[in-house]
Amino acid sequence: MSETNENNDEVPKSEAQPGEGGKSESGTGADGGGGASPVADESDASPVEAKSSGTGGADGADGADPAAPPEEKAPEEGVKSSVKSGIADAVKSATKSGVGSQQKKKSTSGSGNGKSGSAGKRGSSTGSKVEAKPSRSRSGSRSKVASLDSARIGFIGAGRMTDSIIKGLLKAEKVKPKQIFISAKSAKNFDAFKVQGITTSTRAYDIFGKFDCDVIFMAVHGFVVRNCFKLGGTRPLALTTNFIPTRRRAIYVLSLIGGVPLSDLKQVLLNPDSENRYKVAMHRVMLNTSVAYGLGLGALDVEVDSKKCASLIRDLLQSIAKLEFVVAEQMDAVCSLAGNGSAFVYYIISALAEGGFKMGLNKVMATKLATKTMQSAALAILETNKGPAALRDASTSPSGSAIYGIAVLDKQDCASGLQAAIEGANRRLKELVESAP
Repeated sequence: MSETNENNDEVPKSEAQPGEGGKSESGTGADGGGGASPVADESDASPVEAKSSGTGGADGADGADPAAPPEEKAPEEGVKSSVKSGIADAVKSATKSGVGSQQKKKSTSGSGNGKSGSAGKRGSSTGSKVEAKPSRSRSGSRSKVASLDSARIGFIGAGRMTDSIIKGLLKAEKVKPKQIFISAKSAKNFDAFKVQGITTSTRAYDIFGKFDCDVIFMAVHGFVVRNCFKLGGTRPLALTTNFIPTRRRAIYVLSLIGGVPLSDLKQVLLNPDSENRYKVAMHRVMLNTSVAYGLGLGALDVEVDSKKCASLIRDLLQSIAKLEFVVAEQMDAVCSLAGNGSAFVYYIISALAEGGFKMGLNKVMATKLATKTMQSAALAILETNKGPAALRDASTSPSGSAIYGIAVLDKQDCASGLQAAIEGANRRLKELVESAP
């Protein structure tokens, strides 16, 4: 009886088959799409051992050639014949032992390279090649919290706020482009990021899965989150198509989404069936667009120097902004004042500069003077801890030019207009939670 191996060669059934080591299975990434995580610390591949079958030929044969029938010898020659036979058997046995050792070494060496037999060549009818695939690293296999110089920074959303934060981080030289990953449903803004060496994707899940980010900025409109609740019925849909994977280390989610509490964000990111397995720290944060120049103003929902703020988050945010502690419940008001306030200040500076231009100054000088005037007045408030109304009164004199100018501002109701600007920004923030822009 005989069988055929994978090369269609006949193999005697009584002979042992070479053990074929199992191929190493490559792990599918946590992104659910088979993508491998760029960073991991363990491999699935294991050495594959194979044994040589030892059936003859190049692999070394155990069997000897049949001997001829012995001739009848005289008694005096019997001793000689026995001695000669014993010597021949000893030589034969030593030869076999040497060949067997060499074959064993070859087999072991071959198995270390993922092949059976000698260097994967078919030396016998049973020799088959067993080759181990290179393993793919698994997402989330890193167990230690990253430092700023090695952390992976992810962004969900590719708008102006994302652009400003990235510019600030690169300007501060705290992170490199290869550490930054961006996901957005539309790829229309990707080109500007790709030329800098930043990785992009249209799948939000990749930020948590394939890219395995340590810090994730949520920079989308509130409508994106609220829509998950509207479409999900009794249970909201996952914002990232699938709920984010669990990790052996902590990850940090920084929400820039106005009008959406962290409790809602958790429901669309974390799988409720395994919520206790997550090591996720979430924070509400506000940053203004001046972070692009390393001069930003920021607000965080925990004390920056407390244990509630991880050193990675502290180092990251303080490299681009001066941070203030504001409770999460007041963060929407902070977004309306400080987040949008930069635009209002630019509006005021532009108006002041136009006034100087009307008085005969060139535009460059008028803008410079208006800006420095705003800067010096702002620093005076911070330095003296006096209220702006008190310093305003200290800057005017009876029947002077400054008080006449303020009277015009009051007549135009400028104060009410600026207050209405803050209220309008806050109202729009809430509208963007309920409907798409």
